[in-house]
Amino acid sequence: MSGVESLLPPEAYSTWVPVVGGLLLLAVAGWYAFVLLSTRHPARPREPGPLSRDGRARFEEEVDEAISSYRRGEEDLRGLHLELARVMRSFASERIGRDVSSWTAGEIADFDPTTRLGDLLRLWEEPSFARRSDAEAETAAQRAREVIRQW
Repeated sequence: MSGVESLLPPEAYSTWVPVVGGLLLLAVAGWYAFVLLSTRHPARPREPGPLSRDGRARFEEEVDEAISSYRRGEEDLRGLHLELARVMRSFASERIGRDVSSWTAGEIADFDPTTRLGDLLRLWEEPSFARRSDAEAETAAQRAREVIRQW
């Protein structure tokens, strides 16, 4: 008698094995879908909330303080643009109702119907991070005031 006759025929899987495998695959796919959908920014969640004149005046005062600091020589051009970007991100956070300090200029522009704030932040990226820049301090402060008044 050879070893082949002593072998038993293969056993079939029970029905519960493929069912559990399929359920596990569906659970993994559901988890991925949940994670992807719950961590995305909404395309256009809600309109910006109203901002009082006092709120706008407060941000305009912060812009004035930043440009005054630059004029006194306490801040260089790079520091001025970084400070103006911080003020404008704070302004956007209050307008949108969410913390936007880590958002890109494009993400902020998606919430601004005029996209002027996003364009302004993109424009300030060069003087904020360059060693030398041809940006103008007075123009930057004036454009910041315009956005605060109009948005």
